[in-house]
Amino acid sequence: MAITPQEFFSRNLKWITLVLVLLLIFKFVQGCNRNMGTNIDQKKYTHEIDSLKKKYNDYYRLSQDSIKELNFQLRFSKEQYKAANERADAIENAVEKIRSNTTITVKGAEEVVDTNKRK
Repeated sequence: MAITPQEFFSRNLKWITLVLVLLLIFKFVQGCNRNMGTNIDQKKYTHEIDSLKKKYNDYYRLSQDSIKELNFQLRFSKEQYKAANERADAIENAVEKIRSNTTITVKGAEEVVDTNKRK
């Protein structure tokens, strides 16, 4: 005696229903776990991206501050250079004026005459 499919399903309907419900619950839990895993990964990556952006902004701000400081030092050095050149030119001018107003005689080459009269 062979069992027809209709008889098989009518006898085992509660077991088939139980197996299908268990499979449905298993797939539901699996989907929830997958979704939870992606949410955790998304939070982790968002945190890493935010920390990298913060580090980048900090380094950028520090580099801009360093650039401003170096530009200030460069301008200050240029001003010091200009002032030193102006002082050197003034000294050269003073030396030239002193040379033009002074005659230098060498002992032995000419007779040195003392023009100062002492009392």
